[in-house]
Amino acid sequence: MSAVLRLKMSVASVNRRANHEGNITAEEVSLMAVYSDKPDSANTQWSKWTPAASLTMTISNPHAFGKVLPGQFVFVDIIPTDKETL
Repeated sequence: MSAVLRLKMSVASVNRRANHEGNITAEEVSLMAVYSDKPDSANTQWSKWTPAASLTMTISNPHAFGKVLPGQFVFVDIIPTDKETL
């Protein structure tokens, strides 16, 4: 399936959570929309009509820690699916 909507976002913050022993147990990642009105920008198509967006997610997979860094730009693809699809 292809994305019906692709949002370009920037990583606004990554907050690490640690347990009482100091081990990282999760990362809370906050993303903010990147706006563009340039005709050749990959982000123009959606940001013209939806100039504001934010997303916060909690990552608890230790193998994913450190993969998303503040200041990075990422794409978020919206792909419709049904409840059972993995």
